[in-house]
Amino acid sequence: MPHTIRTLEPLLDPQERLDRLIASTFRRFGPRIVDLSYANPCDGPTAEVVSILTRVTAESTGLSLQYTPIAGRTPARRAVAARLARQFGLPFDYRDVILTSGAMPALNIVSRALFGPADEVIVLTPAWQDYPLYLRNLNIPFRLVALSGNKRLDLEAIRCAVGPSTRGVLLSQPCCPTGVVYSDAEIDGLATILTEAEARFGAPIYLVSDEVHRDLVWGARPFSSPLHHYARTVSIYSFGKALSLQGQRIGYIAVSPRMPHLEEIRSTIERCVRLMGYGSPTSTMQRAVPELLDCTPQLASLASNQVRVRAALTAYGYTVCEGGASFYVYVKSPIDDDFRFAERLAARGVLVVPSTMFHDPGYVRLSLTARSQAIAAGLPVFATVVNELRQGEPCFSPC
Repeated sequence: MPHTIRTLEPLLDPQERLDRLIASTFRRFGPRIVDLSYANPCDGPTAEVVSILTRVTAESTGLSLQYTPIAGRTPARRAVAARLARQFGLPFDYRDVILTSGAMPALNIVSRALFGPADEVIVLTPAWQDYPLYLRNLNIPFRLVALSGNKRLDLEAIRCAVGPSTRGVLLSQPCCPTGVVYSDAEIDGLATILTEAEARFGAPIYLVSDEVHRDLVWGARPFSSPLHHYARTVSIYSFGKALSLQGQRIGYIAVSPRMPHLEEIRSTIERCVRLMGYGSPTSTMQRAVPELLDCTPQLASLASNQVRVRAALTAYGYTVCEGGASFYVYVKSPIDDDFRFAERLAARGVLVVPSTMFHDPGYVRLSLTARSQAIAAGLPVFATVVNELRQGEPCFSPC
């Protein structure tokens, strides 16, 4: 086995273990399964989104299907920059936007552009599972820093973690997997810590804000981007989550127009798109971007499912993390071994993601992207399993 893969195994194994559990559960339950694991909306995109993709595809002929510039088609970049300028009140230029094939390559490209083997990146946990995987694969040191007990920013822990080799902080806002929307005051406090650290250590610190869930705020708390608070911010976005288009792989990197040495940073990121070789989206999806910007997610049904599921789980005795965005519900496992708890649920046909995946053992994540009838059918299983655990009963079937 190649040495690099062997060193990455601790970060690869949890996902592969979950994939095996999912596969075996699907074989056992087939169409009766309640899949609350991955965020694949069963109803798919809206008719408006499908119509845009259908028309753009039908109109794709000749040069429209050929190579595009490394950073993406200029009309699409201009459209994104104009939307960002209106949304955040900042003077975005099209050159501040680099189109990518979704958030995964964007994270790799930005990490490669901003950090190196002598730098340390602070990753706030729980976090999307592959942040550390990407950093380690790129030979970039990282430090995991836990959020507070209620899964909000632990500013004191971050302050203590920042050191002379710190060159970046990576977080998701709203948070994946918890669904927590960090407040304006929290983001401002983080920006203050980083600004003070830059002055103390005499070195730049970049804030990478993964904002793929920012258009899925179903609760009352407003979304606050680090772009408003900290000049050295790079925002990452994907159209996939909000518009149920994950498989189409279209997103972008947005560099704050207030970024020091802006031209150098933009140029470096664009070069990294080229040298890494896999980040460019298809020409067809780039042509769809200006119209996709005007599409809005259906938040009413998401909010309804969130309220219903959270109330039911709380009534069953679970501790549910307060959240206000995304498809996700983050729940304290009734036993310490979150994988074992996920296996107990799977033994009854309900799939969830154990939080060991997110570098935060002791929880599970539910994704409310199954149909409402399936979610309703799956909820009683949570009551059954927690009651079994309270009574010390063995799992009804081998887990």
